Amino acid sequence: MGRRRCSRVVVALLMVATAAGGGEPTRRSLAEFGDLSTVESAQAALKAGVEALLKAGGGILEIPANAPDRLAVHNDAQTKIDEPTVTIVDYRRGYTRTCLPSIGRHQTCVWAGSRLERRLNLGQKSLPHCGIYSNQAIQNYMVSGASSYMTTLTDPVEAGKDIRCYVDTIRGIWIGQFLNITGKPMSYAQPYDRIHVKSIGWDRERRTNFFTCDLAHDHPAGAIVYNKHVVNGLQVEGYSNCDNQSMEFQVTRRHYAVGDSFVISGMMFYMGDIFSGFGDEGGIVLNAETIGEINAFHSTVEAVDWSRDQLTYAPGRTNPHTLSNSRPLINMNRKKWTTAGTVLIVAPGGSYKGKSYPSVIGGLANVFNYQGGLILGSKNCPWTADVVGRYFALTDPAEIIEANDRSSVGGYAKLAGRPVYRWYRVKKFSENPDGTKVIKILRVRWSAVAAGAPKLFDDANYTRDGHEVPLHYAIAPGAWVYDVSQGWADTRATGGHVYKTHPRTLRLVPSGDRGTPLDFEPGDPIEQAVGPDPWQPRPLRIRQFDQMPSTMPSATIEVQQLGRVQVPRAIALEGIVRSRDDLKRRKDKKPAWDTAIDLTALTNVGLNFGAGVLDAAIVFRQPGGHPQPIRWANQVVGSSSLTVPPETGDFVLAGGHLDLSGKSVRRTAGLSATATAASNLRGINVAVKEGAKELQIRFARPEADADYAVFLTPSWLTATAATAKTADGFTAHFAAAPANATVDWLLVR
Repeated sequence: MGRRRCSRVVVALLMVATAAGGGEPTRRSLAEFGDLSTVESAQAALKAGVEALLKAGGGILEIPANAPDRLAVHNDAQTKIDEPTVTIVDYRRGYTRTCLPSIGRHQTCVWAGSRLERRLNLGQKSLPHCGIYSNQAIQNYMVSGASSYMTTLTDPVEAGKDIRCYVDTIRGIWIGQFLNITGKPMSYAQPYDRIHVKSIGWDRERRTNFFTCDLAHDHPAGAIVYNKHVVNGLQVEGYSNCDNQSMEFQVTRRHYAVGDSFVISGMMFYMGDIFSGFGDEGGIVLNAETIGEINAFHSTVEAVDWSRDQLTYAPGRTNPHTLSNSRPLINMNRKKWTTAGTVLIVAPGGSYKGKSYPSVIGGLANVFNYQGGLILGSKNCPWTADVVGRYFALTDPAEIIEANDRSSVGGYAKLAGRPVYRWYRVKKFSENPDGTKVIKILRVRWSAVAAGAPKLFDDANYTRDGHEVPLHYAIAPGAWVYDVSQGWADTRATGGHVYKTHPRTLRLVPSGDRGTPLDFEPGDPIEQAVGPDPWQPRPLRIRQFDQMPSTMPSATIEVQQLGRVQVPRAIALEGIVRSRDDLKRRKDKKPAWDTAIDLTALTNVGLNFGAGVLDAAIVFRQPGGHPQPIRWANQVVGSSSLTVPPETGDFVLAGGHLDLSGKSVRRTAGLSATATAASNLRGINVAVKEGAKELQIRFARPEADADYAVFLTPSWLTATAATAKTADGFTAHFAAAPANATVDWLLVR
């Protein structure tokens, strides 16, 4: 039974229906469907060929080598699951490009769909200029059709046709989108409605967006509205239900030459020097890099057709490969901006004029995290309720990334080609009795809700009690983009340039400014905003969900050095900021990390030195002459610290008292209540000649100066005095000493 089932395996790369009359898929050449002498006629032949194969039950359409180079070939034939479809194989320019169906066929029990073998053995010939020569490239273009949306209804809805649904944010909603609506607040309980978005509108009275759909059930406020898709470029799933030894993805590279080498998983065999000179990374077994992009789509409006929610943008160098839904399109026509007055920004968790603004309002108990803070507009800010639905950004140079901004950044991060603003959607507006205004903006923290203030680059720009910082701002008209399928283009090879022949259309969510003088108009400059404060990606995350104790010592991260020679460092944390002098070149004036290693889990031992060290267990280099203290938090004085100033080398204990109870102190060099250390402590039973009235005391180690106190205790009853104090000693005076007399002395600075 199992053998018969596996014998029905289909090859994953084809994923096409077979011809009606045989086991092999129908294969047709594009030349059978029309003239290929021009781009236009070849494009018509492509359309005819796809339609003919679909009518025949599916098949393979081959693009011959003599087809025009500028013929654009995309495979959008399949729009539903389990319908006949087409695979397009393009043979132009001497290599094969396979355009697979959009969705494909459900696959199970696959051994190996294909084998790709490439042998690079050019003999005495060389590859050309530096490049990447891969066996295979997978480009997974996720242009439209997928969603990553989850929020809640703000109002209850009743079953019916063309029902208005108000949600926490319209961002991520698009016409035609499939969504699920649950039956209870913050629950996946039934009854469900599985709907398609029919339209998106703007409620002028409520100053908010809504979408419409057909509902079979009533749903309460708080019901979850969601749909999320995982559209992978490559996925491997392994089910290990028998004893075996295997890896789902394994790479072995035998490296006998020189040159940088990145290995994803496996063993790296090397014999050459690896670092070839003027190289950079060396040998990397696992590489993870996150790169924040800031050069977004920008263009000018060519035309609008609001009956279709459609905006056409002008051709040129526009970076359309960065377009996406769920990011707003901003009208960059400054004549349509509101900029009068200034704003004060109080940080979440800050206070101003005696009022506190919590950092987070709510929490995991009620799912929503409303971030606090304050955006306070001056009295001359001409804001009204009409600003709700528009977009707010600070425009001070310190709070934008300017074109060719020279604040320190390294690696693959590119400089900005134009000013980069951080645009936030305005969610709420109110006016205070004194004429000042307040707005709240959309920020995401577990949920997309109204927030009190943005996160600034520079903390010095926050306003607080006794520290007011008026900032310049802009409120611009704009709209969420909900469909980029006819506007997106992969223009990375053309430097971001899109041509006139491309549709260049975007579909936008209606806003309160549509049909007003602030609406998008031909000639208006536009740009799609970057995410203003993303949750920064984590290059590596390890989570363990073990449920049985380990029979052997185990580790979340295990590093073994089994080589014949030393590796310079086991773990290295590096950055372009090495000293506090570098901070002035940082955009946020902050170090690379707030905390380099953050231990917040309970452990038996926080840091264990289980092996010998040749030099030191911990070394504080104190670069730049700046001390590196050890600090302990406490409830008495806030914190206590141990510091060694580089200029003196002295141990400085600050905070609470020094308690040496229960410990023997073998040697204390001296006592000092000043910044100058004492070099001598005391003299005990210093002999005095019979009849002597003074005694010269010489220190074992010179003091820094004569600014010290001396206490004398003779062994007989007498008045005493200390004179002639120098860094090397002093003179003790007393009455004539009896036989066997001694003197004790104590020095304190």
